[in-house]
Amino acid sequence: MKKILFSVLIIFLNFSCSLDYDSSFSDSLDESIPTSRLYGVKRVQVQGGQPKVTFQAEEAIVWEKREETELIKFVFNEFGSGRDVITTGEAEYLLISDNNDAKIQGHIQGYSLRNEASVKAENLSWLDEKRELSSMEESRVTIMMDNGSLLEGAGFVADLYTNTTIFSSGIGGSLESGSKDE
Repeated sequence: MKKILFSVLIIFLNFSCSLDYDSSFSDSLDESIPTSRLYGVKRVQVQGGQPKVTFQAEEAIVWEKREETELIKFVFNEFGSGRDVITTGEAEYLLISDNNDAKIQGHIQGYSLRNEASVKAENLSWLDEKRELSSMEESRVTIMMDNGSLLEGAGFVADLYTNTTIFSSGIGGSLESGSKDE
């Protein structure tokens, strides 16, 4: 009797709990409905067996049809060849596309060990192919360098290929030269 009951239970479970989901369901989702929503997310990008970049976020919302992911309250770290952190950043919101272009908003703070400078802003855009970080024309950006220099302005564009920074309006601040001992 126990064998029959167990066999019936197994047959019932096989018919009622199928993992063969119809992919047409996710294909038919409206663009206003996310594909997935994750909490307490950490993503590590590895290059040559070493961690290259990490993202941590309180929440991640994936939009497969739009080919975008939203990160809420995120922290970013880029690692050098010796696994040392060379760039850090954080903000309230990040919208990143599958081509790695991004829009960043809310209490943005970042630091580059390579450039010995930090940046503060309320909104920035990243164009990955151009390696360009920029702000909206009227949005103010502050750059503080380790040597004591401070630059502020609107219309910020930083070209990471040429390591140049441009402000188009409202420029102010102070540039320090020489070393701290001089």
